[in-house]
Amino acid sequence: MDREGRILIIDFTNFADYPIGGYLSFAKSLMESFGPDLALTGITTNDKDPVGKWFKKTINGSVYDFFAMARYDMSKTRHLIPDRLVSYLLLKYYRNRILKINISNIFLQRQELLISFAHSGAGNICYCFAGLENPLSISKYRYASFISEWFERVFFRRLKFVTTILASGDDNAIKEMIMRSKGELSENLVTKFPTRINTDIFRPLNKDEVRKKLNLQGSSTILVTTGRLAPLKGWKFMIDCFILFSKSVSDCKLYFIGEGEDYEKIQDYISINNLTGKIILAGKKRPDEIALYLNAADLFIMGSYKEGWSTSLIEAIASGVPACVTNFSSAKEIIVEGENGLVIDGHNEDLFAKAMIKALKIPRPVRNDNVVRYSSDKLRSDLLRYWKIA
Repeated sequence: MDREGRILIIDFTNFADYPIGGYLSFAKSLMESFGPDLALTGITTNDKDPVGKWFKKTINGSVYDFFAMARYDMSKTRHLIPDRLVSYLLLKYYRNRILKINISNIFLQRQELLISFAHSGAGNICYCFAGLENPLSISKYRYASFISEWFERVFFRRLKFVTTILASGDDNAIKEMIMRSKGELSENLVTKFPTRINTDIFRPLNKDEVRKKLNLQGSSTILVTTGRLAPLKGWKFMIDCFILFSKSVSDCKLYFIGEGEDYEKIQDYISINNLTGKIILAGKKRPDEIALYLNAADLFIMGSYKEGWSTSLIEAIASGVPACVTNFSSAKEIIVEGENGLVIDGHNEDLFAKAMIKALKIPRPVRNDNVVRYSSDKLRSDLLRYWKIA
C-alpha cells in the first residue's frame, strides 16, 4: 500500500494493552491485517514516549508512525475527568499536528472522536460503531446522562461527513439506532460489520491438556466469563446465578478473566457471600492465555445488559466451549440454540441458573462455523470491500 493509500486510526488506546475492551480488540485486529500500512494516534503508557508529536513506535514487532495525545497510568481504571471528554478535547487540540502526516484515510470508532474530528473536507472517513447504544446514556459517570440526548444529536449530524459507516451489531440493534437518528441515517448507509477474532488463537484444544497447563487439574466444573469488570457486564447477576448453580453442581468454580473499575466491589461481594476460592478474579490475560482458560472451561457465561457485537462470545464459541448468555445485541446471531449455547431473555437468576445446567450437556467442541467466518485474516479484504481507500 503506497503512502497515498495508508490509513490513520485515531483512538483512545495505546494499541497494545490499555484500556482493555472492544475498541482495543478491534484496533489490534486492524493492526494484524494492515501492519505498518497503518499510522496510529492514541495515548501512551510508556514514560519514554514523546507526547504531541509523531515518532516511530514498535508494537508486537511492527514499527508504526505513532502520535500520542497523552500519557496515562495503566493502574488507573477510573479518572476524575471522563476519558470521552479528555479524548474529545485532546483531538481538537492536536488535530492539525496529527494531520501533518498527510494521510487522508481516517478510521474512527468512538463517537466523541468523530464529533471532534469530522467536518467538511476532513478526509475519507470510515466510522465503525463499536456499540450501537448512546454511550452517555450508559456511562459510569451519572452526570453524563444530562447531556446524552444533545450528544447523540450532534453525533448523528457529524455522520454526514463520513464516507463509510459500519456497525458492529445485529440487525435489530442497527434498526433501533437508525430510528434514534430521526432521519439523519437510513439503512442503505449502514453496513453490518461484526468484530473479528484470531482463529489461530481461538480454536478448540484438548480440555485435559489445557487444564494441566494452567494447573487446573481435577474434576471441578469450571465456568469462565471474560471482559471488563463493569456493572453493564452483569457481574453481580452472574455471581448470583453461580450461587444457585452451585446448589446443583457442588464442585464448581467461576473464573472472571479481565480487569475494570468494579474489581474491588466484586472482591467484596465474593467475600460477603463466602465464595473465596470458588470465584476467582484471574485478572487481565493475553489473548493466548484467554484461549487457554476458555478451552479449560466446561461452560462460558455472560450476563451483559448491553453489548455491541460481542467479541468475548465469539472467542468462546470459536474455542468450542458451550455458552449460556443473556439476550444482548448479537447474542441470537452468534448462538445457535442448543448447538453451541443458550440465550436467556431477561435477567432472572433462577431461569439463567437452570439454563447453565442445561448448556453443560451440549457436546463439545460446539458448532462454531458461524463465528470462524469472522476471522481476522479476512478483515483487510472485507473492510476494503466497503471502504474505498483514497
